[in-house]
Amino acid sequence: MIRRDIFTARPPRGDYFLSPTGLTWDVRRTTGAGSVMSVSTGARDRKSALAALLSLAEGDKADVWETEGTGSFRLIKRYRSWP
Repeated sequence: MIRRDIFTARPPRGDYFLSPTGLTWDVRRTTGAGSVMSVSTGARDRKSALAALLSLAEGDKADVWETEGTGSFRLIKRYRSWP
């Protein structure tokens, strides 16, 4: 089975995403209507930011995304239950 990447222009409300800010990484959460809330800022490496992100998302049963260029997000891990 070939696994395909899933992309979106707008992650669903309540999902988390990882965002690079140049030298650091931020963890953010979508709050709806195109707005976001910063959960954690200034992580020095991607590994530690991703570990925090996965832990938060698993606890909240939300999906995890990473920014892929301008206006595009790639699914990293799915925790949300689908019908």
